[in-house]
Amino acid sequence: MLTQRMMIQAIADRLAGTVTPVNSGQFVTPWRECWDAVSRLPPETNPTLVATALLGALQGRADRDEVIGKIMAAQPGTRLHFESLADIAGGLAPIEFVWPQWIPRGMLTVFGASQGAGKSFVGLDLAYRVINGKEWPDGSQMARPGANVIYVDAEAVPQILNERAANYGVDRSKLFLMVPESGEMIDFGSWQYQDRLVEMAAALQPELVIIDSLSSVHSRGQNNVEDVRGLMSYLTQLAAYYRLGLILIHHIRKTGPGQQMLLFDLSMEDLSGSGHITAMARVVWGLHVVQTGPDPDPNGPRELKMLKTNLGPYADPLGFTFEPLHPKGVFLKWGNAPERFRAATKVDSCEDWLEEMLQSADGPLKPSDLVTLGELEGFSRAMIYRARKGLGSKVHDTEGHKSPGNAWEWVG
Repeated sequence: MLTQRMMIQAIADRLAGTVTPVNSGQFVTPWRECWDAVSRLPPETNPTLVATALLGALQGRADRDEVIGKIMAAQPGTRLHFESLADIAGGLAPIEFVWPQWIPRGMLTVFGASQGAGKSFVGLDLAYRVINGKEWPDGSQMARPGANVIYVDAEAVPQILNERAANYGVDRSKLFLMVPESGEMIDFGSWQYQDRLVEMAAALQPELVIIDSLSSVHSRGQNNVEDVRGLMSYLTQLAAYYRLGLILIHHIRKTGPGQQMLLFDLSMEDLSGSGHITAMARVVWGLHVVQTGPDPDPNGPRELKMLKTNLGPYADPLGFTFEPLHPKGVFLKWGNAPERFRAATKVDSCEDWLEEMLQSADGPLKPSDLVTLGELEGFSRAMIYRARKGLGSKVHDTEGHKSPGNAWEWVG
């Protein structure tokens, strides 16, 4: 397989009397004709004879002069140089984080959730931590406490963000909004809006840029690579050039019948649009409401977890609740991810029964005796053994579980 450059270079080298290791059988028109013509000439042939040979080989071609010009312009003996990773390693920026594991510096983070899950609240909470110099939700320390934050409010409701920021106690002199011109919508497919964000980043040197949200800053479709490639390329270049954290808030696809979007536990496939969106991100988050009781609660605790990372191990999921502020507003109280509600099963009831039997017994009980008693309560032998397994180390086998004389003893 030969490129046009390789064929032209071989012809120019041959004219200069240099032998180039090349498979001439792979030449294509018009370079095949040129090669055949010059390969018959002796080395260091008079340029006039060379030109005559080429003119004859290309007779009748409309692009004859262009083809000959490319051959004559090539420098004999030129060899392409390709840099290895070792050559460029010294100029590569190290992998760093704005928020360790969660927000890489100089790279894109995509943050997906359904409407109403609290994406904007999370964005504001993170801005507050940067600006006010607080630790991150997992307790890790801030690299640049007190730095500026840019919030791209593409949904154009700055009064909501202002009120929330005031309630939160954000130093609003360091929180810079980008909002659309009057009567417009922000469109990062337009160079005017792209340039405005670049100029803000250059002047403000922010630690964090939050774009809320993808669907509101992009006037084209999201389902095809061609529709989003330009936008994603722009955002990744912006983050890399200014070495900042960039969070792109994104929505999820519509869920199936009977599924509540807020309670939908996300995977990568649930984020809407082309897979190129998440492919360009080094880290992807998902946020959803966790049902911790028998009834769904849209105000219930949330879980924030990593759906993707290319930069190391996945961080443990985090959880938060909405806690009231006085005199108004809410703040996010962070902690461990909440435990999901699981309705009690018959095995759970069997575990409770088995625990009570073993705790109240004067000593170890044989499994066969427990099976006889359990069947009177409606528990099968298989279920009793499953309950035994579920209780784990709380129950001790006196002689090994396969011994005929084995008994179960409660050790707690």
